[in-house]
Amino acid sequence: MLIAKYGKGKEKLVQMFEDKYGVKFDSEYRNFLIKYNGGETPKTTFKKGKRQEDVRYLFGLKTEESIEKRLEYFDHKEKGCIPIGEDVFGNYFTIGITDENSGLIYFCDHERGYRKTEIAKSFNDFISKCKSKEINERAKRTVEEREQEMIKNGFADLINEHLKSTWQQEYEKYKDMVQEEVIL
Repeated sequence: MLIAKYGKGKEKLVQMFEDKYGVKFDSEYRNFLIKYNGGETPKTTFKKGKRQEDVRYLFGLKTEESIEKRLEYFDHKEKGCIPIGEDVFGNYFTIGITDENSGLIYFCDHERGYRKTEIAKSFNDFISKCKSKEINERAKRTVEEREQEMIKNGFADLINEHLKSTWQQEYEKYKDMVQEEVIL
């Protein structure tokens, strides 16, 4: 699995989160938070049997895409798990936090009241079932570079404001993104 991490986490942040919410993460997920602090996972798919889900990102602590933001409306005590990531439709990947399910990974469909379905026996098992493609370097080209290429290749008539806007959005999203293999 490839990730564009949010930055290095801290043991202290993980401990503060656990204390605040009365949970204890298993060592695999703890190590992930400390090493990567979550991150974007573009072009990543989780596959297990017939199940296939796109993984949009894995949450971090004290980040724009944080676990704490999800706990505002996800009852982790009732569900016995905490959101650790999200797919492209807003469904959650969660990790078990009770004595009975510690470290198990679930898929929680928001359209079904976040009903959980077990999808992996551990965080490492989950990561191993996620496959990523590298971001195409073309996505990191500026609008001007793309426009010049289209003109050079004889496709100037296809360039319009909508296409330029799409290129700009893609460029802004990917220009500084660096993917790396998740290794725990």
